Amino acid sequence: MRTKQVRPDKLDFEYELHLSREFDSVLKKYYLLFDFRTVKVFEFFIYKINVKEKILADKNEIHFNIEGLSAPILSLSKSGFAAYQYKLLNFKNSEYIIVLTKKRANKNIFRIKINPKNIKLISQSPKRFIKLIIV
Repeated sequence: MRTKQVRPDKLDFEYELHLSREFDSVLKKYYLLFDFRTVKVFEFFIYKINVKEKILADKNEIHFNIEGLSAPILSLSKSGFAAYQYKLLNFKNSEYIIVLTKKRANKNIFRIKINPKNIKLISQSPKRFIKLIIV
């Protein structure tokens, strides 16, 4: 008699993108923090998410290409989610289009509006691999 295979639950999203406005006390200016995280928590290592960014300031577009994960350089065992952070220093209080691609195949598009006091989600792709969380 064979034992039944146990499969992990299917996740709604592979990644989360925490978007927030932060203040840099050294530069004395605000910046947008794009904090990418995997939904999956890894038991033995904290991986790094490999992301290539491209900013089209004239079009108010921010492109991120998620290329996958890379193993940590340190060999110390520690559990947690994979992460990547990007700080956008020179931003305007206006509408932006955030284009997220995964391995140049899957594409998610978010439209946000940045006001002096908050960030609002205007629209998003119906089928997504990443969840946008505005902090």
